[in-house]
Amino acid sequence: MRVLVVPSWYPSSQEPLNGSFFREQAAMVAGAGHEVVLLVPRLVPLPRWRGTDPGLEHDGDLTVLRIALPALPRPLQRVEQRLMGHLAEQAYRAALPELPDVLHAHSVMPGLLIAQDLAVRWGRGVVLTEHRPSSLEAPRSAARQAHLLHALAEAAVVATVSEPFAEAIGEHYAVARPEVIPLPVPERFFSAEFTTGSDGQDAAGAYTFLHVSNLVRNKRAEETIEAFARAAEQVPARLVIAGGTAERAERLRDLAVRLGIQDRVEVLGRVEREQLPAQMARCHCLVLASAVEAGGTVLGEARAAGLSVIATATWAGRAWVDPDGGTVVPIDDTEALASAMTTMAGERRATDPGHRETLRERARGIFSSDAFLTRQVEAYHRAVAGEDRPRMLFHAPFPTDPRPRSASRLRPLRMLEAFAEIGYRVHPVLGAPRQRAVAFRTARRRRRAGQRFALLYSENSTQPNLLATSIRGAAAPFLEARILHWARRHGIPAGEFYRDVYWRFSTSLRAVRTPRAAVMNLLYRLDLAALRRARVHLFLPSERMAPIVPVPEESSSALPPGATVVVSPTPPGLHLLYVGGMGAEYGLDACLEAVAMTPAATLTLCVPREQWERQRSRYAQHLGERIRVVHGSGPELEPLYAAASACVLFVEPGEYRTFAAPVKFFEYLGHGKPVLLSRGTYAGELGERLGIGPVIEYSAQALRQELEDLHAHPERLARYAESARRVRHDQTWAARARQAADRLLAGR
Repeated sequence: MRVLVVPSWYPSSQEPLNGSFFREQAAMVAGAGHEVVLLVPRLVPLPRWRGTDPGLEHDGDLTVLRIALPALPRPLQRVEQRLMGHLAEQAYRAALPELPDVLHAHSVMPGLLIAQDLAVRWGRGVVLTEHRPSSLEAPRSAARQAHLLHALAEAAVVATVSEPFAEAIGEHYAVARPEVIPLPVPERFFSAEFTTGSDGQDAAGAYTFLHVSNLVRNKRAEETIEAFARAAEQVPARLVIAGGTAERAERLRDLAVRLGIQDRVEVLGRVEREQLPAQMARCHCLVLASAVEAGGTVLGEARAAGLSVIATATWAGRAWVDPDGGTVVPIDDTEALASAMTTMAGERRATDPGHRETLRERARGIFSSDAFLTRQVEAYHRAVAGEDRPRMLFHAPFPTDPRPRSASRLRPLRMLEAFAEIGYRVHPVLGAPRQRAVAFRTARRRRRAGQRFALLYSENSTQPNLLATSIRGAAAPFLEARILHWARRHGIPAGEFYRDVYWRFSTSLRAVRTPRAAVMNLLYRLDLAALRRARVHLFLPSERMAPIVPVPEESSSALPPGATVVVSPTPPGLHLLYVGGMGAEYGLDACLEAVAMTPAATLTLCVPREQWERQRSRYAQHLGERIRVVHGSGPELEPLYAAASACVLFVEPGEYRTFAAPVKFFEYLGHGKPVLLSRGTYAGELGERLGIGPVIEYSAQALRQELEDLHAHPERLARYAESARRVRHDQTWAARARQAADRLLAGR
């Protein structure tokens, strides 16, 4: 496999340790039999830039191509990514004969921007590994941010170097949690021979702490020395500090003198990387008191060398400190750090050779080159395989939310995942207006480069497209129409899920002031006109919605929500669960009254807190030991489902409910639960057709009679549950994606 690595920084003759782990990782991949080229960019301010000045080097099995690229000022950053990609491609093609099979970017800026632009030009997949905590803090122009968000959305694999940092990346960029590929440790750290004495002391007769870093302020070297000074009052110990510039080393020596511990602190200054394993082998415990640490390369190296570790509660510290061989302390808490050092030296951790070997073996399963190569090469294969799939565009006039709290945001995420599950290479055109505009330009470039799209699937918003995201940053009133007309012009079959038509009903905008209601109504109609003009196929929650939109029958079809299959027990009894909204229009009165009159039944209502507060006075009279209200979402719902023997959608019928397909109906079905439904609703009709629960006239008395009969004949509930577990596999999100693709491709 030919791999093009694009690191955002890399060692040079002036800074040989800057990004040295990039070089080591690339060498590991090359050593496994792959052809690895590194494209190393150096950003130069535009006034001083004098061309790419490419330089080709050979470093063992690695080929390194260094180029200079212009760093553009904010007004020009709209064209920054494409310019960097153009210059990088020119330099690559002039120096090397064959294109890579996959691109691997290290950090988003500039590595990902360059790699993603090259991927568009060449039709290749991108793997991103984010290492840099400052990527979450750096202020960016709106244009650069839009390009970065789109590049992240397009990447085949997004990875980072520790579990807590992955959570932070997902939260910051609003993307699915990246996978974790720990930073690898070269074999020489695992094979370094221990040189401490059998009593756990070095030649100077003391327990030895080690701090290794570039000694920038983030690493908290001064605080480490201060904490050690306190610990040294209690236990015989030494501190060795390695790394940093000569100037920084001298300042730390002066601090040790001022604290009166100069005879116990050895500041080595810069240590060649090849000498580090031997240095670690002479010590017992690494201390890394950083304020911020994403992957903590040195933590893995210390564990590979068999050292105990004291680290602060950074992302890396929380992820990689072995509880059996280390301690995590709060950030910037010198007293806690001193206490941990005192305890570590007093207990003489990692002084026994057998214990050190145990720590080392546990580290091998995480940080060895073999463990790294298994994960990294598998990511490359996934990226390569993804480019062989049929391509499609997935459009939404808003960002997808990886942790959705509403049905309107859950569906787009599940459909996007489902199209990937059934075998498509999904290219997203979503987000705020600037990000969608970048994605649309990318789609046009891909098509011009010969990359064909099989279809375009869109999810509309509950708001008009213009208002689907905040218009404070940017507005693109005609962008969606342009996207759809472009698809039609180039023969790409397009379909859009038209979510609802609340705006068609007189009460739909009653909470909105009249002028705004009129504007919104106009915007809804303009969106619909654009869909008709582009001849977009409309997917609807049910076929009954077509005459209300209105849309011709031949231009629409039903595409209700899907189910996510979850293994959940069905306990005996009549323990009912309702999960959903609690607005005035839901009409849950009859349900609560019926349960209150049925001693054998219990009911849990899981509803949004703010909606409950607004409706409390309406329903509070029914609450008691058998009827309770809780609040939760996502994973918090699973214990509620596990305790439920049936779910309820016993809501008041109305015109809207004759065609609405509630997401919660399919969530109940996915859990294999019987569902009690009200007659006169589309959900009731669907439940009756699937045979997953009784359909009951909407009245408290009718529901009470049904509950009493279910209590007297529990086998009925068991049959409904069995039916739900059987039919749910035909109602999944993947089934919906296949249904949509088949319909669009049949029309083609």
